[in-house]
Amino acid sequence: MPQYQVSSLKVYVNGTRVQFASDPVLYKDSNLVPLREIAEALGAKLTFNADAGAIGVSKDKYKMTLTIGSKTIYYNGKKTTIDIAPVVIEGVTYVPAQVFARGLGASIAYNASTETLKVTTK
Repeated sequence: MPQYQVSSLKVYVNGTRVQFASDPVLYKDSNLVPLREIAEALGAKLTFNADAGAIGVSKDKYKMTLTIGSKTIYYNGKKTTIDIAPVVIEGVTYVPAQVFARGLGASIAYNASTETLKVTTK
């Protein structure tokens, strides 16, 4: 079981606070958000290949592929490395929010003092 704690991170998408059913978590000093819930908040579609642990996310012209436990991610087919791999905690897949922002063409602004993450889609 990964070592984590519940985060008090508040996430806003285009000015509206996202009410997560599964709380964001602090894992390896990074805030992670529930994959399915942040994808839905951003209007993205998900596919999942259970055998490979591969997750496909798409919205408009943006597409990314992540694999649970892997720091390798593909943005529109271009390979890059992220700091924290997607991780499953208590049956929920979590990802760093910035992975989604970059992968779906959104911008983010993080305020550490208020623990607020503002995501703006284009």
